[in-house]
Amino acid sequence: MPEQTHVSPDGVKYRLIATRTTTPTTDSEAKEIRVETDSIEVIVSDSRVISRGSQFGHVAIIVDEIAYSRAYDGYDSKKTYAQYVTVQESFRDSVGYVLRVSPGEKKKIEAELKRRVTVTNGDPTRHGYSLLDDSCSSNVADVLNLVGIVAYDPRWSAFGMVSPEDIAVGLSHSKRVKEKRFYPKEGS
Repeated sequence: MPEQTHVSPDGVKYRLIATRTTTPTTDSEAKEIRVETDSIEVIVSDSRVISRGSQFGHVAIIVDEIAYSRAYDGYDSKKTYAQYVTVQESFRDSVGYVLRVSPGEKKKIEAELKRRVTVTNGDPTRHGYSLLDDSCSSNVADVLNLVGIVAYDPRWSAFGMVSPEDIAVGLSHSKRVKEKRFYPKEGS
């Protein structure tokens, strides 16, 4: 078939590349695009004044039923999702943001969390907790940022610090959130 060109009304030239229909629907119908997705959950908990490092709240990531949680005394990855929600955080209200991720993004997040657990717990004196740059919130923001998920708006964080509230506000605006779960404190 000889090459055919078409000129649009605004003068743009197009080259004909096929003469058969490749889509079973009309141009005006929505086309279904199937993409394999998976999910992780970010849990943001209320503040607790009597806990060192939790004065502003707490944030953890759940990947494949394992809770990764940066705390004052190290990185915890030994609790299951159920243990984290029903035991560890049962004394305060929490909100879970279930995020849509690709299987590759999920693997990258999990690998980075495991790396952080090993590095932080391997030398806790060198990797001490800091509200400014090595907190539960900053760790979650950094890990999510590795796969292009913006978890907070840096224009509104004080002194570069990322708080649990910053994460909650940022994720509440994310198009990656597919479900929001509420975990009321025990006895509420």
